Amino acid sequence: MLAAIILAAVIDICFILDTFVFVPKGVDKFSRQHILDGDKTGALTKALKMSCTKIKKGQVWRLVTQVFLHVGLAHIVFNTAALLIVGCALGSTLGSGRMLACFFFSAFCSACIMAFVFKFDDGEGASTGIYGMTATYLLMALKERDLFFSPVPAVLIVLLLIYAVIGMLTNPIDRREHAGGFLGGIIFGIVFVYRQRQMCIRDKNS
Repeated sequence: MLAAIILAAVIDICFILDTFVFVPKGVDKFSRQHILDGDKTGALTKALKMSCTKIKKGQVWRLVTQVFLHVGLAHIVFNTAALLIVGCALGSTLGSGRMLACFFFSAFCSACIMAFVFKFDDGEGASTGIYGMTATYLLMALKERDLFFSPVPAVLIVLLLIYAVIGMLTNPIDRREHAGGFLGGIIFGIVFVYRQRQMCIRDKNS
């Protein structure tokens, strides 16, 4: 749970810095439109967002760092809430280390697909990692035969699933990003479940 809170806090701090501190002169950073919608002029966004062109020039960190960037208040609020829900739910089962590994692996998978398959030159947000963790959580739920196996309240799990469904009904670019993250989570979840089963078999045979 602590790891999810720390990760969400880092992402929120990046949003605050990129929205209100590291912005060009002349930008009305306290205007309603800037706060609600953002404008992608922040220095962090320019340095860290996903970009096929810049990744090919050697800036490979962009395959991961885009998860720390958000544009507009709604973007950061919904992603922070979803991250805390699925992070706490998955962390209670996998542990903090595997939860973070799932998040970043899923985001990396999505970024690779967007950069090298779709040649996309603009992308930011933690949703790709969130979709990956959601996919892994669902695989664990199938294994446990219970959707609400985590200590997180059932109503929050339902809200997370609503978030995931709505995110797939947005524009085609977002759908591709989210689907890539979900695929990464499936891969991570399958590997984890397989390894867990192998360990159980070894324990029984020993």
